[in-house]
Amino acid sequence: MNHTSNDKELLKQQNRIRFIHAAQELIENGDLERVSIRRIAEKAGFHNSTIYLYFEDVDQLILLSSLKYFNEYSKALSELSTKDLTPLETFIKIWDFFAQTVFRKPKIFYNFFFGKHSENLTRIMKQYYELFPEEQEEYSPEIEDMYYGQNIRERCLKVLELLIGTDTRVNEETIGLINDINVSYFKYLLQQKCQNPSLDSDILKDKLLKMLHFIIS
Repeated sequence: MNHTSNDKELLKQQNRIRFIHAAQELIENGDLERVSIRRIAEKAGFHNSTIYLYFEDVDQLILLSSLKYFNEYSKALSELSTKDLTPLETFIKIWDFFAQTVFRKPKIFYNFFFGKHSENLTRIMKQYYELFPEEQEEYSPEIEDMYYGQNIRERCLKVLELLIGTDTRVNEETIGLINDINVSYFKYLLQQKCQNPSLDSDILKDKLLKMLHFIIS
């Protein structure tokens, strides 16, 4: 790659970052539904159509911009990777950290896990960390597989696999059904929080954890 190509690629990367920062600021200061191409481009200092030079659509840009809200969860998982816990303890801790994160920003995470590009999370996350490598944490192999899962079902399935061979209901025959129940109940609670933001996040988290204990015990 020659010098000119390097300069073009660097400019492209810088412009992507400008768009993401602009979208993050709008998401933080307003309602997710009101974040539009026009508003993002205006804040980033570009014409509306320029966004398509760097992103597939505004939904992909919003998904990339949402990843900064994973930072606290990412750090918690990275620390968890260093601890000597049983598979069941690890399973519950992962869900605990996850619930603490998502119920704080329900619309952002509902869009992330159940929105337009929610079947391509691995690609989205890798794109984001190429732009913001300083935010990327290190994990143990089993947690890394879960963290970079293609979609919410794949991520949750990876966590459940920790319990195969333990004194729980989780085995090769039941794991698919248990995973569907876990994801469906999580989606239901997240929908409730989106529709009624005044719902207590800790109560929702406790409901989720009680269901998980019930379904795997």
